[in-house]
Amino acid sequence: MKIYSLIMLSITLLISSPAFAHAGHDHTSILASLVHLVWLTPALIALVLLYTKLLKKNYQIKPTKKR
Repeated sequence: MKIYSLIMLSITLLISSPAFAHAGHDHTSILASLVHLVWLTPALIALVLLYTKLLKKNYQIKPTKKR
C-alpha cells in the first residue's frame, strides 16, 4: 500500500501545470514537454531504483548470473 502512495505522490509532484509557471517560463512551447521530461529523468531513475530495492527487500529477489 505504501508503494502506491509513493507512486501517486511522485506523479502528482512531477506533473507540470501552467498555473505553477513563473514569468518567462513558457509551457505552451512545442519543446516544453521534452524539456520537462529530460529535467525529471534523474528523479524517475531514482524512483525505479528505490522500487527495485523495495522489491528485493520485501520478496528476497536476487539477481541471477548469466552464463
